[in-house]
Amino acid sequence: MNKITVVGSFVMDLIGTMESFPLEGQTIIGKTFKTLPGGKGANQAVAASRLGGNVEMIGMVGNDAFGDTFKKVFDEEKITINHVLTSKESPTAVGLIQINCKGENKIVVIPGANYDYTIEALQKVKDTIKSSKLVLAQLELRPEVTFALIDLCHELGVPIVLNPAPAIPIDASYLKKVTYLTPNETELEIISKMKIQSLEDTKLAIQKLLDIGVKNVIATLGSKGALIGNESGFEHVPGYTVDVVDTVAAGDAFNGAFAYGVVEGFTLNQAVRYANAVGALTVTKPGAIPSLPSKAEVDKFIV
Repeated sequence: MNKITVVGSFVMDLIGTMESFPLEGQTIIGKTFKTLPGGKGANQAVAASRLGGNVEMIGMVGNDAFGDTFKKVFDEEKITINHVLTSKESPTAVGLIQINCKGENKIVVIPGANYDYTIEALQKVKDTIKSSKLVLAQLELRPEVTFALIDLCHELGVPIVLNPAPAIPIDASYLKKVTYLTPNETELEIISKMKIQSLEDTKLAIQKLLDIGVKNVIATLGSKGALIGNESGFEHVPGYTVDVVDTVAAGDAFNGAFAYGVVEGFTLNQAVRYANAVGALTVTKPGAIPSLPSKAEVDKFIV
């Protein structure tokens, strides 16, 4: 079966809302509090699975209630977690999120168990990687682990989608081994080291990455859709107009859906168009994992 293996992060989001952010040293009374499972890796795995993908997740949680919650969620979502490890040293990663009445946020992510996942652990799942139709990765594990994963996929001839978020500069020796790179505009600036203020700038930045050796760059442009760049040239794939509730996990939804489309044999244009639709549907509901749509919802939306 067409297996997607997601190697990435688990982050439990602890979300507090308040009228305005506290000043330094100030204590205020907030409004609401929610605990929601997230993290780019986990979100992308669930996004692909809800569309009908055969998904396996690789990563690490803590030996705690949050880790147990993730295992329960993944069991319900029918995602294989045979190679999700439990850290003996660190708790499950958390995101401390403050949101004020204007919808502005302040976020601190404490990597916890995500940063305990090692290159040695990755080498032990070589057979799982080898049996994958596609591997999906982000940058919420230690960078050297993700770079080792890129090397491993290249060595085994397994295509890899790298969602370079949160963005860091990436050496050309790794970029040239990436099959699909999916930055948003901010991430594209950081990776290409170019200022982007127009569509022409976006094309120049993509071309720079293609010249380094990236096979396909899919730059996501929010409501404007996405721009594909590869050896065939450039192609703009329009987005969808929807009423936005919140944009949490829109990028993760796009990446999970894109990976699903690729393994299902969609053309690149079809996979990006499908991913645009899934990303658009995601922003119409609040939260991360709760907002990710099912295949039935997507099929109805794009008829």
